[in-house]
Amino acid sequence: MNPRLGVLITLITIFVLLLSLYWNEFRDIVNGKINKSEWVGAWTASMQAPFKEGISNKGFENQTIRMIVHPHVNGKKIRLRLSNAFSEEPLTIQEVHVAISQGESEIQKDTDQEVTFEGKSTVTIPPGERKYSDSISLEITDDMPIAVSFYMKGKSGPVTWHPVSMQTTYISSGNKLSTSNPSVFKDKEKAWFLLDGVDVSSDDSLRGAIVVIGSSIANGNKSTEDTNRRWPDYLAKRLNQDQSDWTIMNAGISGNQLINSQPDKGENALARLQRDVFSQQGIKALILHQGLNDIRHYPEYDAEKIIGRMKKIINSTHDQGLKIYGGTLTPFKGSGMFTARGEKTRQEVNHWIRTSGEFDGVIDFDKALRDPDEPEHYLKKYDSGDHLHPNDEGYKKMADTVDLSLFN
Repeated sequence: MNPRLGVLITLITIFVLLLSLYWNEFRDIVNGKINKSEWVGAWTASMQAPFKEGISNKGFENQTIRMIVHPHVNGKKIRLRLSNAFSEEPLTIQEVHVAISQGESEIQKDTDQEVTFEGKSTVTIPPGERKYSDSISLEITDDMPIAVSFYMKGKSGPVTWHPVSMQTTYISSGNKLSTSNPSVFKDKEKAWFLLDGVDVSSDDSLRGAIVVIGSSIANGNKSTEDTNRRWPDYLAKRLNQDQSDWTIMNAGISGNQLINSQPDKGENALARLQRDVFSQQGIKALILHQGLNDIRHYPEYDAEKIIGRMKKIINSTHDQGLKIYGGTLTPFKGSGMFTARGEKTRQEVNHWIRTSGEFDGVIDFDKALRDPDEPEHYLKKYDSGDHLHPNDEGYKKMADTVDLSLFN
C-alpha cells in the first residue's frame, strides 16, 4: 500500500472515531445551540442605585435577607450573580445559602446549602462590580421557585437593589440562613437586594436566553404579587409548554425610560443595555418594549425623538450579533398623564415599529390589549384599573400575543 494512502486512511479513521464520540456536541453547534458546559442566564433583576431614604439607603447589619426568585427552567446546576454596581464602597456578605422555596419564607430544609465564591463562604464585592458564585448542585424545575438567603454581619451601607419586585423578600435579625420558621422573618419588603442573576448549566442543550428590556409593564406592576404573573413569566411558561430550549429574563424597571435617567427609575434603556442585556450568559435576542414613559412624562417629545433612541438600541443590538424584537406601545388614556399630543406620538411610533422593518420581528401588544371601539383605551377586561398597566389577564394576553416562531 502507498504510505501516503495509509496515512490518509488512518487520519480519516481517527476523524470518524472523534465524530462518533462527539456527535451530540457537533449536532448542537450545527443547530445553533450552545455547548453543554456553558452557562445560560435563566433569571435576572435589573439593579438600581439606592434611594436617598429608606431601606436601600440604610442597608443591613446582623440580618438575614431571604429572596424568592423563579427561573422558569429545568436544570441540575445553578450559579448566582451578586451586584455591587451602584456603590462606592466594597460590600462584604458573610454567608449565602440557596434552597428550594416551600412558600413565603419557608424552605425545603433538605435542599438548603451554603454557596461559595472561589471556595470561600464569605464574599467581598468591589464597588461597581459583580461576583459569580461557584457552581451549585441544585435540581430545579420550571415550576419551582428558589430561595436565596444572605447573612449580612457588618454594616452594609447603602445597597444596590431592585425596588417594586412584585415579590416579597423576608428579613430577620441575626443569622437565620437555614431557618424555615416563618415567625423569625418579621420584616418584609417588596424588593430584591444585590442578587441580579441566576444562571443554569446547559445540561439539556439550551439554545440560549432572550432578555425583555422595558419599564413597569415588563416589571409586572399591578399584577398579583407573589404569583409570577408578569408577562415575561407567562411567556416563559408558554415556551416550557412548547418544549422550547429558550430561557426568558426580565430586565424591566418600574418607571424606566428610553431617553432620560431618573434617580428613582434607573438608568435609561440605552445606558443600561450593556450591563442588563449584553452581559447576560448565553443571550441570543432581546425584546424591547419601552417608550411610553417618555411620551407620558415628556409630551414635547415627538415620534422622531423616540424612534431615534430606538434606532440606537437596535443598532447596538445588531452590533452584538443579536436579534431584537419590538413591542408596540400600549394604550394609556385615562391614566392621568394622557394628552392628545402624546397619543399622536404613540400612534406614530407604533406605525414605525410595525412598518419600518428595523426590528427583526414585531409583537403587537397595542392591538392585543386595546379596545377596538376606543383604541386609545385598554379593553376593560385587560385593564388593571389605572388605565396604564394590564391586569393578570392582560399580562397573559401579552404573552399569548408573542409568535414563538419568531425565535426560530
